[in-house]
Amino acid sequence: MTAYLVLSGVAAAFLIYLNISWVDATASVATLLFWTTAPLLRPLPRPLNIIHTAVGLTLLLVFIYFAALRILAVLKI
Repeated sequence: MTAYLVLSGVAAAFLIYLNISWVDATASVATLLFWTTAPLLRPLPRPLNIIHTAVGLTLLLVFIYFAALRILAVLKI
């Protein structure tokens, strides 16, 4: 969990430095950080594992949604 917090802080500072405030970019970075730090948290107790998986799947769906919007914008559909 500490790794996720540190990486989130670094990523947020970098996005602020680049003056990026798009929701899709922020959600994408949060999703990627969540899934890259998830193996560091295993094994979790059963109740926390269910919550952690639900949060991860929600972030993944948000990431897919924003990626699809960007792809559609590029393809001009």
